[in-house]
Amino acid sequence: MKNQKHAMILLFLLMILALSGCISSSVKTDGIVEDGLIINSISIGLGGSEEDEGITVVTYHFNLWNRTNTSIMIKTVEPILSKDIQERLIDTNIKLDINEKIDGDTSEALTGTFRLDTEGLDKEGNMKLNINVKEFNIATEQVVGIDES
Repeated sequence: MKNQKHAMILLFLLMILALSGCISSSVKTDGIVEDGLIINSISIGLGGSEEDEGITVVTYHFNLWNRTNTSIMIKTVEPILSKDIQERLIDTNIKLDINEKIDGDTSEALTGTFRLDTEGLDKEGNMKLNINVKEFNIATEQVVGIDES
């Protein structure tokens, strides 16, 4: 009788463990870290250059949100571009020097431009390039001290 009671309790605990495992694996994660920097909106504009018809100027605007409760010093921001777009860059240095603090739980609007050699391409050719900026390399600075507690 005592062994049967232990077996029932063991079986009950195993069922609870199995069910809790199923529940936790079905929870979707959005792939975004709980704390840190995220981009919550991006817009891109394409325009012609005043100096040369064969140049397309790409302007991007995005909001960088600091989801932490502490300030983060943003040093530089650089858009990550496809290889096709990188080969058409007129100036390969497209890194923005920011050197500003973003306070915790706030966002900062950032804007940048780069120029592409699109000589010989018509409007459809420009569209086929699929000029898109979705990701950025962001360099931050953090001061770290010794914990003396």
